[in-house]
Parts: sequence; C-alpha cells; structure tokens
Amino acid sequence: MSPLTIIRKASPFVILLLCWALASMLCGPALVPAPGTTALKLLALLASQTTWSHVAATLLRGLGGLALAAVAAYVLGIPCGLDPRLLEFFSPLVTAAQSCPPIVWISLVLVWVSTGSTVPIIVVFASVFPVLFINIAQGTAHLDRNLFAMARFYRVPRRRFLSQLILPGIAQSSLAAFTFALGITWKVTATAEFFGAATGIGAQIQRTFRLMDMAGLFAWTLIIIAIGLTLELGLIHPLRDRAKRHY
Repeated sequence: MSPLTIIRKASPFVILLLCWALASMLCGPALVPAPGTTALKLLALLASQTTWSHVAATLLRGLGGLALAAVAAYVLGIPCGLDPRLLEFFSPLVTAAQSCPPIVWISLVLVWVSTGSTVPIIVVFASVFPVLFINIAQGTAHLDRNLFAMARFYRVPRRRFLSQLILPGIAQSSLAAFTFALGITWKVTATAEFFGAATGIGAQIQRTFRLMDMAGLFAWTLIIIAIGLTLELGLIHPLRDRAKRHY
C-alpha cells in the first residue's frame, strides 16, 4: 500500500479526531471529553474483566435474539414463499410489526416481562424477525418454479429439496437480510439494556449517563461500534463473498 493510499484512508479519522478535540475545547470536557481522556478511559475498561463480562452479556443477548428470529423466519418464511396464499396472509402482519420502532417493543416488553436479561432478547427478536422473514419469503417466492416441478416429478426427498435447492437459492437474499439485521442487533440490544437490564453494554451506558461520566459514555460507545464493525467485516462480508462465489 502506497503512502498516498494510507494518507487518503487515514485522513477521515484524522479530521474526525481534530473536530472531536475542537468540540471538547469549545464545549468543555464536562460535555465532550477530549480524545486522550476517552482513550485512557477505554484502555482502563479494556483492562477490566468486568468490562468483558458486560460485553459477553450483550453479545449473548443479541445473538440469542437474532438466532431465534432467524429460526422463526426460516420456519415461516420458506413455506410462505412456496405458497402465495400464506404469504398474502402473513405479509400485512409482518409489515405492521416492521413499522414499529424498537422503543415500542421495549415499552411493551417492560410492561409484560419487567426487567431482566430476557428483555433485550425479545426486543431483538421482534425488531429483526420482520426483515429476515420478508427477505427469506420473497427469495423463496422468486425461485424458478420449473425446478420445483422437476423435483416433484423425480420425487426428490423433502430434506434434499430443502438443502440443495431452497437454501442455496435464497442464500444471497438471506445474507443481505442478515447483514442488515446484524447491523441493528447491537443498537437494539444496547438500547433495550439501557432501559431494562442491570448488566451489558447498554446498562453501563445508562450508568455512565446517570453519573454524567462523559468519558465513560464515549468509551462504551466506542466499544459497541467496534463490536459491530468486527462482526460486519469479520463475519458477514466473508459469508456474503462466499455466497456470491458458490451461488
């Protein structure tokens, strides 16, 4: 990589740091902590085992809600994609659920369940299920129907029909949905933890907000951004590239 390329790629971050430092000087560290202060706080958090337990709690809740939503989306989405009548029945219900912002689900779950670890899981499920369902159902509906007729003619077993025809055929649409769902999972999880959990990144953001610990608030925000970027670049992009190569 040439020096010019490095400079071009690094320049947005340099500009961001300069703007951040300027905002800290203009607004004061009580409102906008300096980048150096935030970096020291971040290093202190990363050196603490408690921090990693909160990170693990958020990861498990987010992945748990996403996994449950994925299973439900496949179980319902594939049959709906194969049967237009089912798709016509479920589509308005799923669209209505998709139109609800996460704060609505958080409010309802807090009333129904109170607080605890189940709140973020349920909220993530309700927030990402409609996206996954719609993409999986539509991806299945757009598959070549001639292949279905051939499978029926040759009496292809249902398990083989699913694993070698349906799932490969909807791989790209599924991964596109997962990319979007994974991107909002951590935001929704942290928001739900802010209101309804005692542990996790969102709960720590709520604690730093309550104490007006702005350096801690910025540090925890950087942590959740890093988690999202790591999963996006380390997991979703390779899977999406693999799907393009093989399917």
